[in-house]
This record gives sequence, structure tokens and C-alpha cells, in this order.
Amino acid sequence: IDDTSQPFYPDDNKSVKLKRTIGVYDGASIVVGSMIGSGIFIVPTRILEYCNGDMSLSLIIWVLGGIIAMLMALCYCELATLLPESGGSAAYLKVVYGDVLCFIYLWLYLLAANPQSQAVQIIALGDYISNAVKVSTGTCGPESKVLSKLIGLLITLVLLVCNITRVKLSVKIQLWCTVGKVAALILIAILGFVRAVSDSSVLYTSLQAAPGIAAVSLAVFQSLWAYDGFDNITFITEEVKKPKKTLPMIIILSFLFVMGLYVVVNLSYFAVLNQKEMITSSAVAVSFAAKIHPMLTYAVTLGVCLSLIGSINVNLLTMGRLPFVAARLGFMPKILSMIHIQYFSPLPALLFGIILAVAMLVPSNIDILLKAALFMAWAFRSLCALGVLILRWKMKDAKRPYKVYSITALLATLFGFYSTLVPLIFRPQALYVLGVILAAVFYIVYFLMVRGHINMTGVGKVTVWFQKLFMVASTTEHTS
Repeated sequence: IDDTSQPFYPDDNKSVKLKRTIGVYDGASIVVGSMIGSGIFIVPTRILEYCNGDMSLSLIIWVLGGIIAMLMALCYCELATLLPESGGSAAYLKVVYGDVLCFIYLWLYLLAANPQSQAVQIIALGDYISNAVKVSTGTCGPESKVLSKLIGLLITLVLLVCNITRVKLSVKIQLWCTVGKVAALILIAILGFVRAVSDSSVLYTSLQAAPGIAAVSLAVFQSLWAYDGFDNITFITEEVKKPKKTLPMIIILSFLFVMGLYVVVNLSYFAVLNQKEMITSSAVAVSFAAKIHPMLTYAVTLGVCLSLIGSINVNLLTMGRLPFVAARLGFMPKILSMIHIQYFSPLPALLFGIILAVAMLVPSNIDILLKAALFMAWAFRSLCALGVLILRWKMKDAKRPYKVYSITALLATLFGFYSTLVPLIFRPQALYVLGVILAAVFYIVYFLMVRGHINMTGVGKVTVWFQKLFMVASTTEHTS
């Protein structure tokens, strides 16, 4: 559609590649910004609940979750430097296990994991806004879950329109959201510190009944949500200076900073709220601010909402681009790879994704959706970590700019699979079973597609009708 999209062919005597300009602190800032999102505002209450109100244990859980995610991130660094093509997990699964697993992953991500993740953010955003309104107006009584979902959905639809029609505006929104989430965390940390200094006894609690292995495991599983986004390191590995030395430093420094920040923020929560207040709160940051002073509710809510809006905005970018790439590979219907002829955005893919996210809002609550999204994401991440060891055998002579220790890959694989199996064993949900069933269905669909019974690459009457409806065209077509 755009002449600038034509491929550039360099001179035969010259090679064109990305320059390695990213240092330790540049890379760490990117990874930290990717990880800090909605998790610290959503999961603290659930982790504390699984720990039976034991604040000390809940802090240990936050550190354990960070260590597991860090091991996985180091594995992704080796995969990204060994297989520098775009696509992230999909590209790694394709090389290690073949097209069929890549196909299953892409469809499960499109139909389940991404919409579930988006629904979690929508519900959380609505909860924080409705709770802030309740505090400011002094309204009592149970909150309306339907109203909270509608509030979150309305803001998401506005972001959707921005991503379709004003891509540059959505990038600016992301910048302000980053500022907002950092400001909210700093404000919470300062207020909690002041409260703890004035009354140190607030951080001491009576011993609770020790939780069992199932509860502790589920708490660790929940904490992984707060470290989601670490795999964005794969987008910059080709531009990192001296990757063998720099990449592990980026990962370790990023995780130490984020884990430390999460511990400090949780200590702030504990300094102001007791166990019961935290566990029963659906918007812990709002409850925290309201107990200090009602006027602080507005400032904290604004920061938290900006953080959640940023997470939704990033999900919209992923929701539109991954099926867009998958359709171009022939793994999804052609219509999903088309872009709007005026706005140059993947309109069909974005609309398809948001419809699925809305469907996820109807029957489920935030806890079930969060676990289901984590279950799918970590199942495939664990396969990628195992892929590191498999590729050591399949591609043993390949150059690896960065190489993790074998024990690191083994621990990441074991912890990853254990984290995936924990909710399936101890707290099975219908959405987990649905994910397994969908995987089996897509396995069959793949072989039907290979044998020519299903065609996803052709342009038939239905595709043409959708093209006219959405005013979209394939990126291989050009307008005069």
C-alpha cells in the first residue's frame, strides 16, 4: 500500500544489519518498563490470601516468582541470539518442534491467552475507577461488577480507535502511561515509608496458620503475572553491545530492581492496610490511599489507571500484530493479514481480538481469567526453555553470541512446567480444560490444512466481502 514498504536491497558488497548500540542501562530500562504493569496492582491481595495473611511469606513469594521469571528470561536471551528472526515464542517453537506446534501456539494465543489477558486488564481498570468513585462519594454497599466491566470496556474501545486511526497518538499515550505507573509506585512507596517510620509496629503481624504446598505453589504462580513482559528482551538482542557479557547483566539488574520495587510497594501496602483489608480489597492501591487520606485516592487512582491503560494499549498492539504476521505465514485466514487502506493499521486482526476479549468478560471473573492466561503463556514458555536444551543437540555447531548454563535452562524448564501444572492439579478450572481441548482441535485443523481440506491462504467471496466492509487490502497490493 505504501511505497516505503518496498524491500530494500543492499549492494552485493555490503551487508546491512542492526547496529549494536544498546548498553546495560539502556537494555535494563526497556526490560523494566516492559515488566512493570498491572501485576503489582492486581495480584498482591491474591498472593496474601494464598499465604493465609502471612506478610513475610508473601514477600518471599514475590522474590521466588521473580527468580523463576529471570531464569526463563535468560533462556529467551539465548534463543533470541541464536534465532534472531521476528516472532518471539512462535519462531522458537517453529524451529524446535516444527510448524504444527507453532500453529497451535498462534491459534491458542489469538483465541484464548491474549483475550484473557486483555479481559483481566479491562476488569482491573473498571474496578479501580469504580472503587475510587465509591471512596470519593462515600457510597457504601457492594460494587457492580457489570458496571466495572463496562467502564473498563469503554476506555478500551477508545484505545482501540486510537490504535486503528491514530497510531502516533497511541504511542504518545504509552509514554504518559509509563510516567503514570512509575509515579504511582513511587508515591505508594513514599507514603508507606512515612507510615512505617511513624509507627513501625504496623509491619509486625501475628503468626498465621502455615499454608500448604498447594497454596504456596498457587501464590508463586500468581506472582508470575507481575513479571510478565520479560520476553520483550527478544526484541533488542540483535542491538545489544557485547551480548555474551551484557545480556545477563541486563536481565539480572532488571529483575533485581523490579523485585526490590515490588517488595517495597508490598511493604507499603502492609504498613497501611491489615490482612483482612488487603485480602477483601478489589483495588488495593485505592484502599491504601483512601485509608491515608481520601484526597490521595485521586492521585493514586490516576497513576494506577494510567498503568492499566498502558497495559491494555500494549496488548492491543500485540493483538493486532501477531495474528497479522501469522496470517501472512498462511497459518490464519488471509483477512487477518490485511490493513486499512487509509490508516495502515491491521483493522481486522484488532477487531477480531477485541471481540474475543469482550466474550471473555461475560462469564468469568478476574482471578479465573488471570490464571487461565498464565497457564497458557507459561506452558509454551516452558517448551521454549526446553527448546534451549534440544537445540544444543540439533544445532550444536551454531554460533551462540550468548549461551546460558545448562542448569539454568533445566531449572527454567522444570519450574516452568511445575508452575503450569500447579493450577491444573490443585485448582482446575474449565478454562484450563478448554485450552487443552482447543490445542487438540488445532492439531487436527493443522493436518486438515496440510492435506488441502482447509485453505487459509486463498481469497474467496467471504474475504472479498470483508475487504469491502473494512476497507482493507493485502500488504502485497499497492494503490496508485
